[in-house]
Amino acid sequence: MTATPTVAVAVHDGFYGCGTGAGYANFGTLRTLTDLLPASVRLAVLPLRLDRSSPEHHPAWHARTRRLLRNATILPVDNGTGGQNRWGRLGNFRHLVRMTADRLHALGRSADPLLIIAFDAPFLGLGSALSPGLVPHLVLAPRSSAAIHAPHDLERRGWERDGLLAAVAGGARIATISPFMADHLHRDYGVPSEAMVSLRDGLTEDDWSGHGISAVPNLPPFVFSMGRAEPYKGFEDLLDAWELLERDGVSLPLLVLAATSESPEPTPYQNVLRDRAERLASPVRMLTRFTPDVAHLLRHPRVRAVVVPSHAEPFGRIPMEAFAAGAAPVISTTSQGLRDQIRDGDTGFLCAPKSPPSLANALLRALHLSADQRLSMRTRARQAALRDYDHPAALRTFLTQTAPWLTHSGPDTRLR
Repeated sequence: MTATPTVAVAVHDGFYGCGTGAGYANFGTLRTLTDLLPASVRLAVLPLRLDRSSPEHHPAWHARTRRLLRNATILPVDNGTGGQNRWGRLGNFRHLVRMTADRLHALGRSADPLLIIAFDAPFLGLGSALSPGLVPHLVLAPRSSAAIHAPHDLERRGWERDGLLAAVAGGARIATISPFMADHLHRDYGVPSEAMVSLRDGLTEDDWSGHGISAVPNLPPFVFSMGRAEPYKGFEDLLDAWELLERDGVSLPLLVLAATSESPEPTPYQNVLRDRAERLASPVRMLTRFTPDVAHLLRHPRVRAVVVPSHAEPFGRIPMEAFAAGAAPVISTTSQGLRDQIRDGDTGFLCAPKSPPSLANALLRALHLSADQRLSMRTRARQAALRDYDHPAALRTFLTQTAPWLTHSGPDTRLR
C-alpha cells in the first residue's frame, strides 16, 4: 500500500452544525487548511457524527461544510449518544476517544508522514488510546476545560489531566489557543511549557467578508449581547446593569439579548432571563433559538454596542468577531482570555466580571461616545484584529513547527 502524507483533524463541533464558539473556530481551521495544504497531502476530517434528527444538526451548515471539504476524506466518529448530542458526559468522551483511536489506527496504515490534531476537551484522552507509534504525531488542542466550565466535576478534571499528561509522556504536543489557556494548562493541569505549541484562535477571510446585512433589517438602534443561555455567560449581570442605568435616568436603546439554545422550546434558564427582562422599563428583545445566523446581527448597521459579560472564557471569540464586523464599541469583562482582547478606552471598554455596577459604568461610557469617537474606535479595533488575530498566519506557523515535512500550498494567505 502506498503511503500518503496526511493531516487528520478531529472535531466535535463545526461540521454537522455549529452551536459553540469552538464550532466556528474549528470551521475556520478547516477552511484555512483547505487553502494551505497542497494537493499531494490528504486532509482527513474526523467529525463527531450528528444525526439529522438531532436539534444540534444544522442542514445548511452541514451542506456548507461538505462543499468546503469536498476533496477531503471524511471519517465520522461517534460518542454513544446516537448522534443526538455533541457533548454528553464523561462516558461519552471515553466512547468518542475509543472510536477516534480506531479510526486513526486504520488511517495510519496508509499515512506517512502524519499529523493528528484533535480539537477540544472530548478528545483529551486520545493519547492514552492510541498506539505508542502514533502518539508522537498527535497534537491535542483544548479550547476549554472542566476546570473552567465544570470545576466541581472532579472526575472529568482528573480524566482530562491524566489524558493530557499521558499524551505528553508519549511525545504528543499540546496546542494553546490563547496566552490565558497556556497559563491555565500549565498551572491547573501540570502541562509542561516545553510540550506546548501555539495555535492561536483567530479570524479567517470569511470572517472579514461576512454574509451581508442581518435578516432582521428593521431594528432601531440597539445594544447586542449573544451567547449560549448558561449562567456563566453573565446575562443576568447585564440585565442588572441595565436596571441600574434605568434607575439613574439614562435613556437606553433597545437591548437585543440572544441568550440561545438549540432546544425547540425555551429552557428553564431562558425563562428566568425572560422574566428578568420583562421587569425592566426599557425594551428588551430576546432571541432564544440558536442558529448560525444569530452572529449576523454583529453586522447590522444599527448596532450601537456589543456586550460580552462572561464570567469564564478561555478565549472568547465575540470581541474579535465584532472587531471584524465593524461593530463598535465592544464592552467586555476582564475574565480569563477576554482580558487580552481589548485595550480599555482604545479598542473598547472593560469591566470587572460579576459586577453589574462596573458593567453599567462601561455601558455608560460606550453609549456616550460621539459618532466620530465610535468611528475612530471601530477603526482601531479592526486594525488590532488584523494584527493580532490572523488565523491563517498562526496556522501556517503551527504547521511549520508540527509538520516540518509539509510544503504549504500557494502564497502566504495571512490577512495583514
